[in-house]
Amino acid sequence: MSNIVSVVSQNEVAVITINNPPVNALSAEVRSGLLDALTQAQADKSIFAIVIQCEGRTFIAGADIKEFGQTPKLPHLPDVVLAIANSSVPIIAALHGSVLGGGFEIALACQYRVGLKGTTLGLPEVNLGLIPGAGGTQLLPRVLGLSKAMNMIITGKSIKLPDTADNALVHAVTDSDVLACALEFSHTFVKSIGGQKLNNKIVEQDDAEDIKQHALKNLVSKRKGQTAPLKALEAIMYTTQYSLEEGMKKSRKLFLECRDSPQSAAMRYAFFAEKKAQKPKLPSISAPLKNIEKVTVIGAGTMGAGIAMCLLASGISVYLLEINAENLERGMSYIKKTLASSVRKGRISEQQVADQLAHLTATTEYSTIADSHLVIEAAFESMVVKQDIFAKLEATVSTECILASNTSYLDIDEIASVVTHKSRVIGLHFFSPAHIMKLLEIVKTKHTDTNVISSCMAFAKTIKKQAALVGMCYGFVGNRMYASYGREANFLLLEGCSPEQIDKALVDFGMAMGPLAVNDMSGIDIGYKARKENPNLSVDPAYFLAANLLVDSGRLGQKTGSGFYAYDEKLNRTSDPIVMDIFKNAAQKLNIVPQSYTSEEISERLVLALINEGANILQESIAENAEVIDTIWLNGYGFPRYYGGPMFYAQQLGWKYVKEKLLALHQQTGKDWWKPSTYIDSLL
Repeated sequence: MSNIVSVVSQNEVAVITINNPPVNALSAEVRSGLLDALTQAQADKSIFAIVIQCEGRTFIAGADIKEFGQTPKLPHLPDVVLAIANSSVPIIAALHGSVLGGGFEIALACQYRVGLKGTTLGLPEVNLGLIPGAGGTQLLPRVLGLSKAMNMIITGKSIKLPDTADNALVHAVTDSDVLACALEFSHTFVKSIGGQKLNNKIVEQDDAEDIKQHALKNLVSKRKGQTAPLKALEAIMYTTQYSLEEGMKKSRKLFLECRDSPQSAAMRYAFFAEKKAQKPKLPSISAPLKNIEKVTVIGAGTMGAGIAMCLLASGISVYLLEINAENLERGMSYIKKTLASSVRKGRISEQQVADQLAHLTATTEYSTIADSHLVIEAAFESMVVKQDIFAKLEATVSTECILASNTSYLDIDEIASVVTHKSRVIGLHFFSPAHIMKLLEIVKTKHTDTNVISSCMAFAKTIKKQAALVGMCYGFVGNRMYASYGREANFLLLEGCSPEQIDKALVDFGMAMGPLAVNDMSGIDIGYKARKENPNLSVDPAYFLAANLLVDSGRLGQKTGSGFYAYDEKLNRTSDPIVMDIFKNAAQKLNIVPQSYTSEEISERLVLALINEGANILQESIAENAEVIDTIWLNGYGFPRYYGGPMFYAQQLGWKYVKEKLLALHQQTGKDWWKPSTYIDSLL
């Protein structure tokens, strides 16, 4: 018997207990212990039922991440699952906490399940480029039917345990002691009827093919480019053709194909990269983290209102401060309208809206916010405006209050120059829309105190954001790299590529939208004004010339009905030959020769620009490691997760190949920005 798996007899029921903190992960020791415990319980003729339960805060929450990438150790999880499914003694899973991945497969293999209200169930393997590898694709359809099983497996989304028994997914539900519930269920139900056999038959469903086609249609829009969901769908359909054991054998082959694929390698890397980004290397601190319960957001525009909604959703008390009542009312109206829309869509309840708004105080007076623990300035992107705000904060809030700027580009050290205690100043760069986007770029200045950084990292977790700590430079990490990406899109326009060509190439690569369509949506003048604030702005006449010419001609994007594209009243996008004439004339003046590029060449060029700028950022220690950069691009800019992020993608391409391509582009264009980063040499 394993030290972390035990079995005891309680009134003719064998209770198998797993105690593998913190989340009872399915390590080799747990798998082996489970098999031994099952054998021992089944050998006892006085036992009429077996209960599998877990100590601590959760039932089995999935695989042991320490075993990721290693040769699997015996016994394999599918063998454990089959041993449970084929048990001669009925087995009841006592569920609580998060029952995910292999843990859910264990539960599904049991003849019965009882659970604590609020328990979360899921098969999230597709998020790692995998499919459930131990029978989940065969077991769940037999429990829930094809449609519900497909939805859970190919989306990777978790569900809550039903509040009442449905005699399919769960046979008894309690709001107190789940083990007591399992024991009572054993004696009042299982003992009287004996064990029911797990449904091992082929799933017979007349509309199976229709369900499959509907799922395929959803995959095209929601999981574009990913192979694992398609493999999962194939495996699920095995249930309509094969018995449980045969289906498990065939689906295991698909699992191994996924496990050994580049996509899964990239997505598993992304999983660990995000965890690493949340734990930057910082000097140890003895002081406790700052308590952040009252937060002021300055500026009630789209960004400020979005930040406020993000905080309110996490139970934070918020002061929303604006310079005048009109702007404040506009911001409050936007918040209420957005929350009402969420209610209509079933995302939150009316009561939740009421609770959130009860924690929101709108004000135009700085004196109101004096007891704030954190202030997030989200005002207009102007150094003068931001310094004026910070000067007022200096005279308003306590010296213990953290002062943060949401600036996208500006020098936070310069903003902090008007503050006496500069160690409490930090950048908290939210991404728009702030109540939806997951990324929070945390920017340390040369003065920021370690305790302030650590407190903000913890705060990010509280408000359910993916934090990434970066250093101070123009545009930080994300927007600095995005500038290089946009620079190449603009230069390709001068070389004769159309906006449609460029955007299609990046969408085909895996981005949700092309860079020029994004620019039109956000407003071409936004980037134009931001570039004016760049102290190191390139003097090359071709640098962002295409975008600059559009701004000069009043074509600012969707808001003016024209930008890189033309737009109708419903913002439907169409080609506009006028822009190509603008770019052609500008290129002729700069003696830029028209070129012809394939879609692959266009996407590679833009991604190479990202990679080279990322390498420069690492050389300058603006980012601690490549994982920080990839975390930012995965969560803030929609870089395809199945490529792992631009830096991991470069590693997969091979750094030698990357350098050769950069040198070729430098020679072709004559632009110094294509000189390979010296950091790349350290990777060869």
